[in-house]
Amino acid sequence: MAWPLITADSHHNVPLDLVDELPAKYRQYLPRIEQREDGAYLVRPRFAAAAKRKKDRKAANQVLDQMTAALSDGIKVDGLDERQLRQMVMGDCGPLASPAPTPEERLVDMAREGVVGEVLIGEGAFGMMLPDDDANLAWCRLANDWMADAYKDHMGQFAPGMLLPLHDLRAAADEVTRAAAMGLRPILLPEVITGMPYSDRMWDPVWEAAAAARVPVFLHLVGGFAGAMFMGIDALPIGEAGGAQTAFAIGSAAGMVTLGWFVNSGVLERHPDLTVALIECNAGWLAYAMQQWDHALHSRYAEIAHRGGVLDADLKAPPSYYVRRQVKCQFMWDPAAIALRHEIGMDVLMWGNDYPHMEGAFPDSQLWVDKQFAGVPHDEIMKIVHDNAADVLGLTV
Repeated sequence: MAWPLITADSHHNVPLDLVDELPAKYRQYLPRIEQREDGAYLVRPRFAAAAKRKKDRKAANQVLDQMTAALSDGIKVDGLDERQLRQMVMGDCGPLASPAPTPEERLVDMAREGVVGEVLIGEGAFGMMLPDDDANLAWCRLANDWMADAYKDHMGQFAPGMLLPLHDLRAAADEVTRAAAMGLRPILLPEVITGMPYSDRMWDPVWEAAAAARVPVFLHLVGGFAGAMFMGIDALPIGEAGGAQTAFAIGSAAGMVTLGWFVNSGVLERHPDLTVALIECNAGWLAYAMQQWDHALHSRYAEIAHRGGVLDADLKAPPSYYVRRQVKCQFMWDPAAIALRHEIGMDVLMWGNDYPHMEGAFPDSQLWVDKQFAGVPHDEIMKIVHDNAADVLGLTV
């Protein structure tokens, strides 16, 4: 049958020319079209999120050097139409996808495969922080304003994610409140930001603002943990045969570390109205994690760790309780998660097609759902592919 799908993982970029609304001194930090004597060029500055932190000015200077080099190059785009430019900016788009910034255009591709609602995952999910604090704040506010205005008449079908100024987490908390008031949700963050673990109390203002505004935090996979695991490992480098498959599995299961920060450090216990969702991390590993965390709490493992200076979680309830109460986990192809859905919790799982990326399910989302959910009761399929996302995001489709 044709399921009314809500994808909790659908990627989105604001229009390239939105950058032109920023003061000229800030535009150098962002992807844009640059007109030169010999034609138009797409320039895409690249820099590490952690380098923006004030504690690491040396890294920031290195990043600025890299940006300068990137700005001097660029890719000539004369003759490319708007669709081709969008695909270049998004990266790794499927040949049939036409990633558009406006709801009217996106609805065309959604209708092709029965997708009735989308969570719009923008650049905030990748830990973007500009090397200039004022530029960072200005861009976040401008991008959020554009998203709110563009989707204001379609908030029942779309959940546009918000971009936060992560150089200042109190400013980020203020932006959560402001953006949520305009209808934006969820908060977008990567699954890891170097030097800024989510268990640290520095994040409390953001969690408090999210809980107060009733907007979930979506933590999207960026592969940071997988990259760290492969550093220094000579047995199976990424570029060798089998490396990609190994890295993919490790990267997906690395969501266990991110979720562990929220569960075992007591973040979810301290903020009972906070909802967090792991995006593009799959979910089959979650049953194992819940089982092991429950078993290790206040156990011999905890005693051994305490002797080594590592504190036990000291939670009032088993970790699995907080997972089932406050956590969502999205997958695209994960028959193991479906088989373990009752152990994980039927309220926890969500589906997403990773549109418009080449590895995503588009335009075959209905086939992917039919195949992996074969034999599952109708109401349980609906809960995972539609209802859970609708409930946590306030979608009305």
